[in-house]
Amino acid sequence: MNKPELIYDSRGESGNIFWILGQVRRIMQREHRLSDFSRLMERVQSAGSYEEALEIISEEVTLIDTAN
Repeated sequence: MNKPELIYDSRGESGNIFWILGQVRRIMQREHRLSDFSRLMERVQSAGSYEEALEIISEEVTLIDTAN
């Protein structure tokens, strides 16, 4: 399965974890996977760091950081 891509800028507004999660929710909603998103949110909320949260999110979408 090809994961959808999410382009963001870790140095800008789109680098905010809540912005990223909002975009991931929209993507997963289009794919009729809101229950999967709920589980993803639980995991992200228990993450110990921003980097760990991004790793969890990247299991569902391909994150592309334009700041790199």
